[in-house]
Amino acid sequence: MGDRFKSLAERQLFWKTLFEEKKIAKQLAVLATDHVDGVTYGDLPQYGQVHIVAQSASNPGDNFMSDTFIVTAQLTKRDDFGNETKHTLSAFIKVLPSNTMLRVIAYEARTHHREMDVYQNFFGLLREMHPDQPIPLDVPDVYYTHMEEMVQGGADGSGTCTLLEDLKAEGYRMADKVEGADYRHCQIALTSLAHYHALTLSAVRKWTDPLTGELSKIPPAAKPITDGNKMHDTSLFQMITDNIQSVIEFAKDVERPDLVEWIAGFVERLPEIVQIDTVESCGPLACILHGDYWNNNMLFKYADDGKRPIALKMIDFQVVRIGHPLSDVLYFLYISAKPEIRVRYMTDLLRHYYDTLTADLRLLGISLNNYTWEDFLADFKKRSLMWMFMGIIVLSFVLNKKVLDRLVEMDAAERQKEPKVADGEIVKGASGMSVEAEELMKATMLSKKLSDNEVLTDRLIKLIDEVKALHDS
Repeated sequence: MGDRFKSLAERQLFWKTLFEEKKIAKQLAVLATDHVDGVTYGDLPQYGQVHIVAQSASNPGDNFMSDTFIVTAQLTKRDDFGNETKHTLSAFIKVLPSNTMLRVIAYEARTHHREMDVYQNFFGLLREMHPDQPIPLDVPDVYYTHMEEMVQGGADGSGTCTLLEDLKAEGYRMADKVEGADYRHCQIALTSLAHYHALTLSAVRKWTDPLTGELSKIPPAAKPITDGNKMHDTSLFQMITDNIQSVIEFAKDVERPDLVEWIAGFVERLPEIVQIDTVESCGPLACILHGDYWNNNMLFKYADDGKRPIALKMIDFQVVRIGHPLSDVLYFLYISAKPEIRVRYMTDLLRHYYDTLTADLRLLGISLNNYTWEDFLADFKKRSLMWMFMGIIVLSFVLNKKVLDRLVEMDAAERQKEPKVADGEIVKGASGMSVEAEELMKATMLSKKLSDNEVLTDRLIKLIDEVKALHDS
């Protein structure tokens, strides 16, 4: 890379200059498909000749709320004597989805707004709180962010972008989402998660008024993080409500009358099952969640054999919010872990997470106010039903190709419609998104049949059986 770009500040300045002067974000899709050999810019004198190549960084189904790219920049600069200095830089870029429907949903849910705030402000606040503590925050560096607001009949948000450290260039890669995570992958993922939760729990404690229990001391720079709770909680309850009949139909399709009866018994109890997290309801473990912690949102680095994971970086902080840490833990284990790993090692993995978290909290001088391992297990059981239902929904998205096909069909239909004219205020639904976006999301989720896919069917049966056994015990 050369000495010039060793500092984070120098890399940030380069990417900011390139993306602002050349409007690269708006061109990424075209660059990746129509200019596979790249394009060259010769009018950035401070950097010499800049040749960039853009490549898609994900497969269909890897991301729903973003399109991702990797941009590699080769810089060649000549001095007055004709000597050349070369540098190669790369960045991972997130933009709003090209899919019209998903773009509207992502924008109205403010997922990119929130993630930019996390990278640009929140992580810095966490590091400043405990500069001398050896608790790692396993996240990539951020190089540049820009938000282009969507305006009906005007700007389409295509200038929105977040540029991060290219972890793949550092040897990190995504684990197999279909096969599921083995014990070692789960252990490393839960270790990094426990470190993150300890740091964010410390922040919540610092920002909470002890008299009112409210986050009244939160810095303005971190305020957008807590704004996501209402929209998420409303959407979560609605998603589970909309999909529970599909789960019952699935149990009928696989000829499991015992599961039909068991799941049907929860229809009237959903308001009780879907836990709404607040600082108060989460008790001493209230923290700021990752919110979408599963295989696609973490990258692993491996030992020389290429099989044994030795490190992890967490990515995709679009759904951060206040919550109980078990929300992240259960979401990860139910969606990402191999079913046989959960059956055999669930208690061990929960204990590993709990011990890592409490060890970190001791380093930070934070008391859990007599909250014990037994309390943690009781909360695990209480929250397992909600995250079982959410796990079913997420797995049905990521393991069912028909959902992806349906998204493509709906996008094509949307593009055939006449452009909308701005004719007044957008009508908002219960989640805070427009009614139209809520209906689009619901239609997508109900476009699938859970028993269509053999791999998905196997994963869902094992998950439901596992949680049922937990509640029957």
